[in-house]
Amino acid sequence: MIYQRYLKTGKSVLLKSLEQNNDGRTELLSATIDGGDEDTLIISLPYSEDAVEQYPFAAGMAFEISSEAMGLGIRVTGQFEKKIDGKRLALKLNSDLQMFQRRNRPRLDCKIGIRFTRGQGTLKALRNTWEKNIQLLHGPEAPLIFEGFNPCQVNLSSGGIRFNLRPPASRAELCLILINLDDGKVPICALAEIVWVRPENNETIIVAGMRFINILEQDQQRIDDYIKHGTR
Repeated sequence: MIYQRYLKTGKSVLLKSLEQNNDGRTELLSATIDGGDEDTLIISLPYSEDAVEQYPFAAGMAFEISSEAMGLGIRVTGQFEKKIDGKRLALKLNSDLQMFQRRNRPRLDCKIGIRFTRGQGTLKALRNTWEKNIQLLHGPEAPLIFEGFNPCQVNLSSGGIRFNLRPPASRAELCLILINLDDGKVPICALAEIVWVRPENNETIIVAGMRFINILEQDQQRIDDYIKHGTR
């Protein structure tokens, strides 16, 4: 099947891991199409010059590749085939291309407690830190009191978050975020990437829109429930 009509060179896509050991979590990677043929995509990762080495790709690892075309969402599954260089890899595509109506996730402007660390470390290091935080927060030794959360005005959805930052900031910069919903449960930990930035009224503050690329599905449901309660 020929995919070039929908997945053209230069197009942005999302990779979603379909591995069984990721059950119960959302794990995404941003990428840009860099070429390919009838059943293969060459894609480039934006995170660093050795981004491919920073992720545990393995032969046959399954992914869903999604994007937009003609006002609709498109998705197809495929498997990791090979590394090409530090930023590029090849995916072998299956014959299961689908087009679908995209649904916007509900969002809420609210003030919540957050803590975050910006771009300190590689994709691999931040993924490992996220994993350790998840184990701590949901383990038997999780602390009963969580401190150090600063109230912050944000725009929140289960897919991402928007709030003000001090410059500089750039697309694909990674941030480790803790979110306290004050719902009687442990904070939500998510690894996020900056998708877009824009200046505010002064040059000392910018607005950054972020996508969650590592987050537990149960935490996404908590955010959805929080938004539903906040919009009643």
